[in-house]
Amino acid sequence: MKHRKKILLVLLVVLGLVWAQTALFVVEATETAIVARFSRPLKPLYPPGLHIKAPWPIDSVYRFDKRILTYDHVPTEFLTEDKKNILIDSFAVWRIDDEYAYLAKLRRRDIAEVFLLEIITAALGEITGNHPLSDFINPDPSKIRLGEINQKLAESCRESAMKGYGIEIIDARINMFNFPDQNRTSVITRMRAERSRIATKYRSEGQEEALKIEAVTEKERRTILAEAGREAEIIRGKAEAEAIRIYGEAYKEDPEFYEFLRTLEAYEKIVDSNTTVILDEKSKILKAMKEGPP
Repeated sequence: MKHRKKILLVLLVVLGLVWAQTALFVVEATETAIVARFSRPLKPLYPPGLHIKAPWPIDSVYRFDKRILTYDHVPTEFLTEDKKNILIDSFAVWRIDDEYAYLAKLRRRDIAEVFLLEIITAALGEITGNHPLSDFINPDPSKIRLGEINQKLAESCRESAMKGYGIEIIDARINMFNFPDQNRTSVITRMRAERSRIATKYRSEGQEEALKIEAVTEKERRTILAEAGREAEIIRGKAEAEAIRIYGEAYKEDPEFYEFLRTLEAYEKIVDSNTTVILDEKSKILKAMKEGPP
């Protein structure tokens, strides 16, 4: 009997020590904690470190990750303003801003991510319905309005998350587009046709510009040649006039010698190695050949 009492006493002491240890708890460096007494949250928040509370089941500890977290939204199908189906994959960057509101409304991260799924889906549905497909995907990069759309998405999600849920949405963005399997082929075909149309347009504009450049170049070439021809004719005329003047002065000084030279030049043009010339014995040219110039 006494032996049983000793064992019972030891068990009670051990249980008491174990129960007393529930008064100690550790908050990790990446966490903050709230102690709730009979499910009623107490203040203040507990920072990282070793702390003491009332033993279980009087006090309970709720821990919260104080780091910046990310949530990757699953690809979801939406309808654009021009009634085109599109798959959008997005993500959100968030953190717990108010631990007490978060504990009251959400409590756990998996529940918080269900809430994020709802607000992101609602925001994307509204934004996508107000924009045509060309604002998301366009052969012309200057017409894509993705920056504006991402800004609207972040603002809409941030406003919804701050309404008593204790979550701060730091940023929310679209990171991928795709098309449902049933219309992906037709969309790709249309995009290829659009690219081909733009390429044909660029080629036509290039050919038109090339023809303009060639026409201007040809006009300039003809102008330059005409100007050069005119200058050449002027120079040639002046040279011939000067030659005639020189010939005239030379002719005045020795008319007979000048006439003799002109005669030789005439015969040089009409007589070659295959020409036979019959001259009269009184011919001046024959006399010049025999006796030389006077």
